[in-house]
Amino acid sequence: MAFWERMKEVVEKGVETSKDILGKAADEAKKLGEKGVLKFEIMQLEKNAEKKLALLGTQVFEALVKQEKASISKGTSGIKELIEELEELEVRIDEKEEELKKI
Repeated sequence: MAFWERMKEVVEKGVETSKDILGKAADEAKKLGEKGVLKFEIMQLEKNAEKKLALLGTQVFEALVKQEKASISKGTSGIKELIEELEELEVRIDEKEEELKKI
């Protein structure tokens, strides 16, 4: 009987260890999934910011060269809105990067 009892203990410990390892693996997979989602969101926000920067450059070029304005400022119509959108995107990217660091 001692042999079978020892075998039973070995099997039970093996099952407990497997459950523990699988639980940890599931937690790690969840973290990796969360990281992947955040990285994807950051990438989308950065692409959006890139497009806004290109649009800002185009509008500045149009105003200075095509419309022959002597100057433009942060408050110039069209420019102001793009700058505000870029600032908002910057904040959102920073927030997502902070979330990513916490994982």
